[in-house]
Amino acid sequence: MRMSPTQCREQAELQRAKALNEPLENRRKIAIKAATAWEAEAVLSEKREAKSRPRDKVDIAIMMEFAMEEAELARA
Repeated sequence: MRMSPTQCREQAELQRAKALNEPLENRRKIAIKAATAWEAEAVLSEKREAKSRPRDKVDIAIMMEFAMEEAELARA
C-alpha cells in the first residue's frame, strides 16, 4: 500500500519531534534521517498522484492536437 503525501509528512513531523526530544545523539541522527526519508517519499508520492490524476478536457484536446500534427508530419 502506498502512503499519501499527507501521511508521509505526518510521519516526517513525528520523526522531527523525536529528534528534538531524544537525549541520545545516535537516536537523534536516526530520527533526522527518517524524517528526511519520509519527506522524500512525500515528494515521490505527490509525483505518483500527479501522474494518476485524470486529465481534464483541455489537456486531452492539446494531446489530440499534437497527435494529429505528428500524424500529418508522418504522412508528408
